[in-house]
Formats: sequence, C-alpha cells, structure tokens
Amino acid sequence: MTTVDDIRARLDIVDVVSGYVPDLKRTGKNYHARCPFHQERTPSFVVFPDTQNWRCFGGCATGGDMFSFVMRTENTDFTGAMRLLAAQAGVRIEERRERNDDDPLYGLNDAAQQFFKQSFIAERGAQARAYAEGRHIGEDAAARFGIGYAPSTGGELLRSLGALGFNDDLLLRSGLVLRGDDGTPSRDMFRGRLMFPLRDVDGRIAGFAGRSLDGSDPKYINTPQTSVFDKGRMLYALDRAREAIGAEGEAVVVEGYMDVIAAHEHGYRNVVASMGTALTETQVALLKARAQRIVLALDADAAGQEAMLQSLRTTWELVGSVAAGRRRTEVLNRPDDISSLRIVLITEGKDPDELIRNDPAQWQRLLADAVPAVEFLIHAEASRLDMGSAQGKSALVERLLPVVFAVPNWADQERYFSRLAEIVGVPVATLEAAVGRLQGPLHSQQRARRPAPEAGNRELESVFTVAEHDPLEERVLTLLAQDPEFMAQVEEVDPDTFVRPENRAVLFALRDAGTMEGAIAQLDGQLADRLVRHSLEALPPADRKQRTEEWTGCLRRLEERRLRNLKAQEAAAFSSDAVGDAPADPEYVQAVQRQALEVNERLRDLFTKGVD
Repeated sequence: MTTVDDIRARLDIVDVVSGYVPDLKRTGKNYHARCPFHQERTPSFVVFPDTQNWRCFGGCATGGDMFSFVMRTENTDFTGAMRLLAAQAGVRIEERRERNDDDPLYGLNDAAQQFFKQSFIAERGAQARAYAEGRHIGEDAAARFGIGYAPSTGGELLRSLGALGFNDDLLLRSGLVLRGDDGTPSRDMFRGRLMFPLRDVDGRIAGFAGRSLDGSDPKYINTPQTSVFDKGRMLYALDRAREAIGAEGEAVVVEGYMDVIAAHEHGYRNVVASMGTALTETQVALLKARAQRIVLALDADAAGQEAMLQSLRTTWELVGSVAAGRRRTEVLNRPDDISSLRIVLITEGKDPDELIRNDPAQWQRLLADAVPAVEFLIHAEASRLDMGSAQGKSALVERLLPVVFAVPNWADQERYFSRLAEIVGVPVATLEAAVGRLQGPLHSQQRARRPAPEAGNRELESVFTVAEHDPLEERVLTLLAQDPEFMAQVEEVDPDTFVRPENRAVLFALRDAGTMEGAIAQLDGQLADRLVRHSLEALPPADRKQRTEEWTGCLRRLEERRLRNLKAQEAAAFSSDAVGDAPADPEYVQAVQRQALEVNERLRDLFTKGVD
C-alpha cells in the first residue's frame, strides 16, 4: 500500500472538509455548503462520501479528492497536502528527498546580493539612493525588497566574489561576470545600475535585474539564463505575494519592478510583475495554482495594448483559429483560462507605480472594474481591423469565435456572440447560420430541447475510485518518461484527467521541470522512485506512427473518462436519496443542469474528433 492509499484508508473526506468548512451539512446522502473558494449565496459545494470526492456546481465548476481540496485550501502543492493529511491520519512518510537546492549558484547569488546591498548604502551608492528616493523607494522599502547597486567601475564584484573563493567556472556560469578573450572572467556584467534581486517562489535568489541610472539603453538588463534562472518561469515578488494571492483568490500582474514595490508598499500585496515580457504558460500555471482570477494591468498606450494582445495570443492561445495546421480547440479543455482572466488598462497615469502612489483609491476602482478578457479582445481586435469592409468583418469573426466558444458559461457565450454580431452589423441569427452554429450551445431553442442529464441507470467508471494503480495514467507517464517527443508535448496532458493524486504530482513535476532529471529532483521519496520505474519499464515494440496513435488514444480516453465521471457526479447530485426530502434550491438545480449541458457538449465534441 502506498502512502497515499494509507492516508485515504484512514481519513474520510467529510471529516477533512468539515475541518475547513464549518457549515458543511448533510442533505440526504451527500453534504452541502457554500463553496469555500468563491462568494455565493446558494450552497453549491457538494461532498460525496460514497466516492470520497467534492465538487462545486457554482462559479468554480471544479472538484477533486481530499488531496486537491487541501492543496487549494492551504495554497500548497501535492507534497504539502500529503504531509498535512498524513499528520492528521497518523501516517509516517519518508523524509523529503534532497532537492536540487545545493546548486552553488544560489550561494554565489547570495554573496553577490550582499555586495550590491553594501554598495547601495556606501558613499559610492549616492546616485543609486537618490534615484530610488526620486522613485519614492524609501530606506525601509529598499531593505525589504533588497535593492542594491552595481558600481560603475566594472570589476569590484568580480574581485569580491573571487576573494570569497568562488572559482572561475562558477563565476562565468552565474552570468554576473563576462568572459574575456582568454576565456577567463574579465569584468562585471552589471555596471552603474540599480539592482533588483530576482527570487523564485521559495524566496531563493535566482538572478538579478539592473536598471540604468542615467537613462541609457537598455533600461533594464537581466541575468542571462542559468541552471537556476529562467525569467519565463518566474514572476517578480511571487515569493512575497503568494500568501495574499491565495487569501484573496486574485493575482494582479503588472509590467515593472517599481510597480510591484509601489503596490506592496500601499497594501496591495497580491501584485507581481512579468518582468517585461508577455506571460508564459509556466508563469500562468504558477498563478493559477494559487488564484481563481488573474488581472493583467498594463499601460493604455499602443505599446501596452499590443503587449496585452501578444500575451493573450502566446499564452492563452485564444486569438486566431488555425495554428500548426489545426484548429485551436484545445482551449475547450481548459475552460477556466479565459473566464478567469480580466484586463485593466491604466489611463489615469503613466504606469501603475504613479497611479498607486498618487491616487490609490482610483487604482482600487480600476481593479474592481476590470473587464473580462473576451470583452477586451472584442474591442481591441475590432479597432485593429477595417470594420467597414467585408474582409475586416470576416477576419474579426474568424479570430474571435474560438475565444467566444471557449467561455464555459453559456449565458456569457450568448452575450459575447450577440456583441460580435452587433459589431459586424448582422442579426445574431444570420451570424449563427453563417458559422454553422444552429446546433451549438448558443441557440436557446436547441438548448431547451436537449434532454436532462442522464439519471445514472448504469454504473459509470468513477475517476475517484480508490485503486492502487491506474494503468492508463501510468502508461502516459511511461511514454513521457521514455519518449522526448511526447515530453515536448507534456503541456497537452490535462492534470484534471488523472485520478491518482500521486500520478498527478509526478505529472505536475514533469510539466514544471520540462525534463526527467528536473522532475526527479523536485519529487520526494516514493514519487521520485515511481518516475524512475516508469523510465525503466519495458514498452512493446512499435514504430513512430503506432506510438503516436497510442499517445493520442490515451489522452482521448483520459478525457472521456473525466467527462463521464462528471456526468456521474451530476446524476448523484440529483438522485432522490442524495438530496433528501426537502426540494432542491432552484439556483442549485440550474447550476447542475448548466454544467450537465456543458459536459454533454464536450463529450459530443470528443466523439466527433474521434470519428474524424
């Protein structure tokens, strides 16, 4: 028996959840409460004792087992949830495997940080201190965020680190010094710049950013990519913001370091920065693991709007219908991405830094009035096209239909679809006919004719069934561990389709690290051993076509299983012995029915793809 199975055998999900949700009450066969993850009046959060899982039929539209519940409630990862539940169950777990925290670059970066801080407070740091004060960064804020100064002489850091015993190879690997013609360290990379330490989510210094003090270009330079630093996999100040993000359920993303410091100093501690680039998928994953909503706040000028559109194109993959020879329908498997995203354009000042300092109340109002991403996209893309021409209208519809169809709430879909029809100047019915939508989720009469959710007359496979092994999930992990081509596609594997929490944890590690070695370094005891076993498991002979068909088939079966079990939950939520004698609340019934229709649509799409 694994540690996970031991915990499950000793704990009941009702006891676990009731420890966090005091108003959990039994109603018939199941337990109901107001969802702890969003504000609501009508209880839509359901715990199913029979299958040991939970689901929100309201705004969250998510669910899982006791591990996923604790992960979300405690804002922690799988290992953290397992440790908490093991302590509650009295289960002893192995000591944590040694993580790759001993990379010597962390120690070198710590030493460099001490050098930059001392230079900032020394006499030679007068210009840097004056610049910081001019940007309203006082002594306390500078100390809290570790602001430093890189002297303009260009060799002092090199000499300081060398005197501390760091060898030439490590100095060159750090990116803090430049290589001379003879291949040895020659001078400091950062010279005459205000220095910002860049910490990972655990607070370790992974790299640095330096801002010019004299207005010269480039304004900012970062540590080059190293074994511990990749700016596309980090967010500035996430280590300081993660608790506030988890508590508030919202993460606000700005562009610059100064913006973040101003926000935190004025009490808005759920703010992070993307470090000057469009958000990457890894950065989004870091935020979505902790927040229900993500707000992108950028300047309202042309550059700011273009950066916003670029972020939406590259990260959420929502603009444009064809890429790499296929329609971008993958977003339908991640329906919460677009609906959880909101946009703020800063029009009251040059940037969030200035607005927060001069008018914090207006900053608060802007965040409260943030517009849904779909609404922003509709107006932004329409402004970039010629709406007076048939070509422009056609291009707008082609770009935005995948976005509208990715919205999980049918009422919002219909509203955005109507807005799209209004902008292109045709009746809704005409646009529906033009794009072949008469049988789709936007047609209200068709919705009314659809059957109610299946009553669960036959046993359906449950994604929450307790089993020591799951061959389908384990085959996917084996393919990932042994085939670099599939490892490059690891982001296509939806963690929500995995039943076994330990398999989910291994998948998350593979997605986060991008390599087998990195994933093994992240995992603890049994989990690391599990991944090693997958890498050594013998696979039957197959050519590339057969192996690819096996991979695709596994992913399709996982998704089908997930959808069928959602339907089983809906049936369980409606069964007579599940709701008791009292009539169910109409809002709750509507929420369950709405999700049932959405699941039916996804199943239909899945079967259509399979036939094609």
